[in-house]
Amino acid sequence: HHHPYEKWSQADYAQLSAFFVTVSKKRDADPAEPAFFARVGGASAQDPRSGQSLKPAGLDAEAVEVDAHDDPRVSFAAWMTDPENPFFAKALVNRYWKHFLGRGLVEPEDDLRVTNPPSNPELLDGLAEFFADSGFDTKQLIRLIVTSHTYQLDSEALDDNLGDRRSYSRYYPKRLQAEVLLDAIDHVTHSQTKYAGMPPGTRAVALPDTGFSSYFLTVFGRPQSTTACECERSQEANLSQSLHLLNSEEIQDKLSSDTGRAAQLVADPRPDQEKIAELFRIAFSRPPTDDELKATLTYVTTKQERRQAYEDVIWSLINSKEFLFNH
Repeated sequence: HHHPYEKWSQADYAQLSAFFVTVSKKRDADPAEPAFFARVGGASAQDPRSGQSLKPAGLDAEAVEVDAHDDPRVSFAAWMTDPENPFFAKALVNRYWKHFLGRGLVEPEDDLRVTNPPSNPELLDGLAEFFADSGFDTKQLIRLIVTSHTYQLDSEALDDNLGDRRSYSRYYPKRLQAEVLLDAIDHVTHSQTKYAGMPPGTRAVALPDTGFSSYFLTVFGRPQSTTACECERSQEANLSQSLHLLNSEEIQDKLSSDTGRAAQLVADPRPDQEKIAELFRIAFSRPPTDDELKATLTYVTTKQERRQAYEDVIWSLINSKEFLFNH
């Protein structure tokens, strides 16, 4: 059918699919991992309405001639990464903007269409032009975004921008993604989450797919990868997450491990003040304020069970909003 909110027709879909009509798969050494290949033959697709044979073409692009012995996907990749392609660069920069700023210039970030315009068209066009001119260098794009004034704005709202969720007049706090948060907790508690079939020391962000069982990753919104929709990943905070961090066996085991951070700090001969300052640098990348240092030091030095005291301090740090959110 024709796209309900866009200009794309069935013929456009057919021409795009023509790039992939010669792709087939066959059993390989591992039945779960078939081998994909391009058959020899012409690349064309049939218009569902007229029955006409259509040559492959990108959206809003001229049809291309593909030799029978060539892989049409090469032509598709060339069209997609052509600096003149009006879609590719905008789609990529919008996703990177969403990743760092918490909200895309087009929202939802995978819904780019004429009837869903960007909140700042000039900014989207400028970022896309910069990205294309750089040769699609993602490092340069990331550097541009994170060194911008917009990214470095304070997250504290003012009376004038309290209700703003569109114009980036302040930084919008967002919870750490599930994999990043679990790795951060492992780092602060000096523990290591184990994943079946993976070597020791594997981080959650390095897992090859979403098939590894982890209640933590599931409850904190890891996508199931059953669809291509970005909406599968949830960044929302909920009660289940709070309860898991507060009193789950998984978190308690990390805190009380004999090789964990608390046990190491108790055995460390340095003054408590230095150890507390180190904890804050590890958790928050900053030293404690005078009030934080005084309160934490008082708690650690007056509690009879010193290891329990340090476990409590670490527990309080990983349950704080400053730790759980980018802000």
